[in-house]
Formats: sequence, C-alpha cells, structure tokens
Amino acid sequence: GGQHTLHRICSPPNLMAADASFTDRLLSLPNLNAVYSKVLLEELRRGGLGHVFLCPGSRCSALTAAVAASSVPHTMVTDERGAGFAAIGFARASGRPAAVVVTSGTAVANLLPATVEAAADRVPLLLLTADRPAELRDTGANQTVAQVGMLGPLRWFKDVPPPAESEPLVAWLADAAYAAACTLRQPQGPVQLNLQYREPLAPSAAAWPAALLEAPRVASWLASSSPFTVYSTAEGPPGEEVVAPLAALLAGARCGVVVAGAMRSDAGRRAAAALAARLGWPLLAD
Repeated sequence: GGQHTLHRICSPPNLMAADASFTDRLLSLPNLNAVYSKVLLEELRRGGLGHVFLCPGSRCSALTAAVAASSVPHTMVTDERGAGFAAIGFARASGRPAAVVVTSGTAVANLLPATVEAAADRVPLLLLTADRPAELRDTGANQTVAQVGMLGPLRWFKDVPPPAESEPLVAWLADAAYAAACTLRQPQGPVQLNLQYREPLAPSAAAWPAALLEAPRVASWLASSSPFTVYSTAEGPPGEEVVAPLAALLAGARCGVVVAGAMRSDAGRRAAAALAARLGWPLLAD
C-alpha cells in the first residue's frame, strides 16, 4: 500500500448542542470510577464503537455498569475467549470497531488468541481490560498477574492511571479518542486500554468534585456531540517507485494468475476484478 498519515483535528466547542441530560447523568453518578467510565464509553461511542461484548467481574464493574446504561449495543458473554472472537466477528461483518470488556487477572490472558487473530487479519478490535492500580501490583494476592505486556501484537497500548481528582478527565478522553482511531487507521488491528481502578469498585457513594466537569476542554466536549479529538487517516495512492516495477513485471508476463487476499471495501474488490479482466488472467480468492 501507499503512505499512511494520521492527522489530529481538535473538536471545536458546540455550545448550541449541549447535552444537558448527559451532564445530569454524570452528576448523579456515585463515585469517580463511575464518572470516568461513563465518559470513556461516551467518547468511544462518538469515535465509532459499534458493539461491546461484556464479561462482567469485580474490577470492571464500573465499566460494565456504564455500558449497560448506555445506548451502545452490547452482549453479555460468560467466556472471555469467546467474547474476543465474537467481537472479531462483529468487526469483520460491520467494518466498525468492537470492544471486549474483561476484569483483571487471567481474564485478560484469555484475550490473547483473539488479539493475534485481529492483528494478523487487520480487524479493528478494542480491548478494555480492568486492572489493579500500580500500588497493588506484585503483591502476591490472588489474580494479581502482570497485565502490562501480556497481549503482544497490539497497534497501541496504554496503561491508564486510575480515576482520581488529580487525574484530569481530559486524559481519559484523549486516550479514548486515540484508541478508537488506532483500531481503524491502517493497518487496522487490536488496541488495548488497560484501565486501573481503585476501590470502591461497587457503585458505593464517594463524594467527587463536580468541578471536574467544568474544566474548559471537558465543558466543550460536554457541549458537543463530536468526539473529543477527530482523527482522519489520509491514504495516498502507491507512488511511482511501487507502481513502475509492478507495471514492468506485468507487461513482460505471458500468463499468470491474480490472487486476492482479504479486502474490506467494494472498491478494492472491484479493482482486483478489473486488473484480472484487463490482463485476461484468472482471479482466485485467498
């Protein structure tokens, strides 16, 4: 393929499109884990997330609740490995990113087969893995496995610090926007957000400052229906250095066959068929 460039375009404020109801729902949430999880999911939705496959557990309870209360289509799955491949199936069929939500520990390890498949076949897959905060890692407690680096062939990975008054919401918004974009930029593939959560994991009341929502960039996002950051992927046609040798090779060939791999677009499929027809060669699907 040709050169691929990722462009970053900040979303402008749109005060006329303020979603007061969404802000009100945020203000009604019991603690920071619930607030940050709902904000994260909303940004992923704005970024094109098509479906969430949920594997509930203690550490991911805030994110599970956020998904269940959202407008994002979701499916409950009891097996993490199966959830990973269900998400791949959805993404292949729709062309939109699908997410898997799992709790901490060995649940994350069950996502490795789907991660490898998504990377090899260029499928937009988003892995939302809950984890303990850094201070509770390497403690010898049950299920405290090293999740950082566990899933290998990723397009992007972020070990996200836990919600806290000192952790601005814009950081979670920016990470969500970039994660969604990375699943879709070429080559498409798996992205992992390893989300650290402290207690309370349950929806227990724990006072949090509403001023978090009044930060200028957060307020602009709340007043808009657009993603926090809009990414566009520019793909130019192959350059002369790629086309010229290929054209010379084809011109000198007396007979051959066109073998087409996986193609995500009708335009690509039509181009392969047109090339085979022009050359008079058989077209085989790999």
